[in-house]
Amino acid sequence: MELMQLQMLAAVADEGSLQKAAARVYRTAPAVSIAISKLESEIGTLLLDRNHGQIMRMTAAGEVLVDYARRLLSLRDEAMAAVEGIRDVERGQLRIGANQSIGEYLLPQLTRAFQKRYPGVKLKVVIGYSDAVLSALKHSELDVALVAGQTQDPDLRGHLLMRDRLVAVLNPRHRLASRTVIHIQQMAAEPLIVLTATSELRERVAATFRRFHIPLNVQVETGTLESIKKMAARDMGVGIVPRMCVQEAGDDLVVKTIEEFREERMLWMVCRRTAALSPACRAFMKVTKFEVNTLSKGDTGDVPVLTLSKPRLRRQRP
Repeated sequence: MELMQLQMLAAVADEGSLQKAAARVYRTAPAVSIAISKLESEIGTLLLDRNHGQIMRMTAAGEVLVDYARRLLSLRDEAMAAVEGIRDVERGQLRIGANQSIGEYLLPQLTRAFQKRYPGVKLKVVIGYSDAVLSALKHSELDVALVAGQTQDPDLRGHLLMRDRLVAVLNPRHRLASRTVIHIQQMAAEPLIVLTATSELRERVAATFRRFHIPLNVQVETGTLESIKKMAARDMGVGIVPRMCVQEAGDDLVVKTIEEFREERMLWMVCRRTAALSPACRAFMKVTKFEVNTLSKGDTGDVPVLTLSKPRLRRQRP
């Protein structure tokens, strides 16, 4: 019985399919199937119920073994962290996960500050939806995660990092550009540029429009925040993005507060509850808290807030 076989079995149990499990352990689906079949032959009993098409379910024996497998894999990670702890924090590897807004607009500053202090630490950065990032963290594929929304997973521990808010971005010639604050009713007939329906941000936008009984007039769905900004700058509609994405808006983009989007978006730094943190991970968390406090620019609350100075009205082009 090898650790890789146990890792594959745990991945199948978590994902419910050979294809998804294979992607998680960086193997092909046939390779995962063969490895588990060998494990079943070694143990002398079936671990997977393969009678449900593409859906893989654990047998009773499989459930028992998966529980022990997870403990062994967690113990392996702790052992590796303990060994790394003997080394100086100047060396090693740090695996960081982040959702899109943090990964694209905050993480570059954090990693730059960290690498200035610890240039010997190699960084691996994974950007994805918050749920996927937290799942990777839980399964020891990441050391620390920066996400929006507090995790409810008992195996993970979150540290509230900062508060953000959704804002509107639009072309300086747009009819709403001269207003200090935009109201959601004024956006009812506006073509909107938003993230795809599977994102946490899109659901937050949709929920607010539903709460005020305003139709969500989606003109463009896109997969990146940067494309929302670029399309809004070209006057294709009104974009809705996190405030951190527009700290340095250009002359072709106006940033406006939406009065009804008062609910602040909590950003969290998350680690595994039971795993021992490596020296590099502890150092990164310390650097992150310092950089975030610097970003708050004098905020006096307990949790830093990303703030926009007075909404900047751009000179309209002739």
